Amino acid sequence: MKFGGTSLGTPDRVRRVARRIAAARRGGHDVVVVVSAMGHTTDELVELAGAVAPDARRRHPRELDMLLTAGERIAMALVAMAVREEGVEALSFTGSQAAIITDELHTGAHIQEIRAERVREELARGRVVIVAGFQGVSRKREITTLGRGGSDTTAVALAVALGAERCDIYTDVDGVFTADPRRVPAARRLEWIDASEMVELATAGAQVMHPRAVEIGARYGMPIRVRSSFRDDDGDEGTLITGRDPMQPMEGLVLTGLAADRGYARLVLRGLPPTMAAATRILDAYRAAGLSLDMVTVSEQPDGLRQLELTLKEDALDEGEAVARRLLAELGGLAVDTRRGLTRIALVGSGMHDAVGVYAQEFEALLHAGVVVHTVSSSAITIQVLVDADQETVALQALHDAFELAGKAGGDR
Repeated sequence: MKFGGTSLGTPDRVRRVARRIAAARRGGHDVVVVVSAMGHTTDELVELAGAVAPDARRRHPRELDMLLTAGERIAMALVAMAVREEGVEALSFTGSQAAIITDELHTGAHIQEIRAERVREELARGRVVIVAGFQGVSRKREITTLGRGGSDTTAVALAVALGAERCDIYTDVDGVFTADPRRVPAARRLEWIDASEMVELATAGAQVMHPRAVEIGARYGMPIRVRSSFRDDDGDEGTLITGRDPMQPMEGLVLTGLAADRGYARLVLRGLPPTMAAATRILDAYRAAGLSLDMVTVSEQPDGLRQLELTLKEDALDEGEAVARRLLAELGGLAVDTRRGLTRIALVGSGMHDAVGVYAQEFEALLHAGVVVHTVSSSAITIQVLVDADQETVALQALHDAFELAGKAGGDR
């Protein structure tokens, strides 16, 4: 059972979580709990570090990790106390005490293995084990943190290491929806979603779970259930993330949902030499500068030259444009165009690339809604478009209606 910061935001919420944990233990389950820091504790610690040492993440990553892990340690101790107040034995462990072994990368470490002997010993004694999420220890005995979504990753990885029946992620929403219900009122909660499609939704901007955690679950066949910690109804099962539903057709178009991610920008380099060497040189320059690119498109122009279109996060646009202008001058290119304030919208499902007319249906819906598409890309189960951020809600609603996601999306049983 994993509980996020919102679920633990106040002492009352901590006690409510403790009652849920105690009920699960009394129901005959061995229970391991992973907790995030309470409320906005991590943000406050990051702000505190910035007040003492600007750019602490780059200049003092080790000490920042030491600081940030305090938030989860506070939460784990309080939850353990609250569970014991419910009459159930509980014990809290840090990530290092639970033997969550990571690589050496501070502020963004990856789990290498989980030994968890002490966790198993305490479970055998009938205790609930509360583990601090988001953190681990390297083989050099340095404290590390796992970066964004780290507590989800801790929970699923622990579930795999312990051979759990299931990993339940308790959060402030009722499950996974066909779209963000704050922007699309008709969005519907999915009872079930394929793990590969959940990875795509999470990567594309759905905030309910981090893709790293879903990927671990998919790799090791660990079912993950997302449900609300604010509902007392145990009959509300949330959304189950698992392998493909046998009730779904073996082939054919099955759409799951939409996700949106703001804060993108576009760079277009025009008049480039028509060679692979030129495009490769540009991409190598971005790699050397440490700039991550999201979408890359090469197209031939009527004059025989090439155009290279790049999408990156908006906060990296100034640096990205500087790289582009330097390379353009060296290669004899013609111009660099930029556009800020873009949102990436992803339509996720299976069978899209064998179904006739999916692209046409998507573009027709956006055209009728007055939405301009700047860039298109796709993967095996995703079609992504880049639109102006001020048209995000209109685009989501138009696509949700056009593909009838309120009633025909994947995940219905």
